[in-house]
Amino acid sequence: MRPMAALFLFTIRQTLSSRKIWLTILLLVAPSVLLLIIRNFAPPIDSARNQWEIYHVFAQFLFIMGLVPLVCMVHGTALIGAEVEARTIVYLITRRMRRATVMLVKFFATAFVLAVACDMAMVGLHYCMLAGRDVPALIAGTSYADWNPSQELLCYLYIIPLAVLSFLAIFSFIGLMSARPLAMSVLYLVTVEMVLSNIPVRARIYSLMHQLRVTMAGALPGVSTLYELPRELSQELYHDDASALPQILGIVVVALVLSAILMTNRELVPTKISRD
Repeated sequence: MRPMAALFLFTIRQTLSSRKIWLTILLLVAPSVLLLIIRNFAPPIDSARNQWEIYHVFAQFLFIMGLVPLVCMVHGTALIGAEVEARTIVYLITRRMRRATVMLVKFFATAFVLAVACDMAMVGLHYCMLAGRDVPALIAGTSYADWNPSQELLCYLYIIPLAVLSFLAIFSFIGLMSARPLAMSVLYLVTVEMVLSNIPVRARIYSLMHQLRVTMAGALPGVSTLYELPRELSQELYHDDASALPQILGIVVVALVLSAILMTNRELVPTKISRD
């Protein structure tokens, strides 16, 4: 356990000391900056309905469905590939740990850093949206009288780590599987998560984004109206109190098992170093 703990802490320090994580943080706070600009320069928003829509559009479409997959793609494809290119992977796989263990420890350490960064950015987005507003007075006497932003924030803080784990697992697998991981990851992200998940057909259930939406719609009644689906299809796909947690965790497990197999069998040491 001690070597695993040492590698876990080393990966966290390595991630936090890289330029990439600070660029990631700047990207994650961009929605909060955009919200502040809108609040300062746009006309005041007086409707509870508009407040509610803007809050969830920023949280879901811009943050969870936009920035989180992008951040996970950047870090997941380089989880092992960056070590190979920098020729430092040899120092990791010669430790008294199996290759698969090295990969899993690095995965969970990176996922921990990204999940914390994304949750903190979500908290910032929440307060940039609602700070200084009298929300109870705004929603009093409207159909949104049961709107509870604090509970919705807690729901998002639970869903975001799930999104980070699942997307990071998928992109880590692509990074080990493909010789051109970034191109393959972009292709997957565009075709499956951006196109397929937004087509009003049942085939969208095969996208990870849909499983996250099912979980969000089950925990936050009413947000399924934002997905602009035909009423019959929306009622079939999204239900109150529904959760796709087993499916999401299943995706994570399958992706990590396949990644562990590839990590064990793939040639990771550059030829020149292996000869030396």
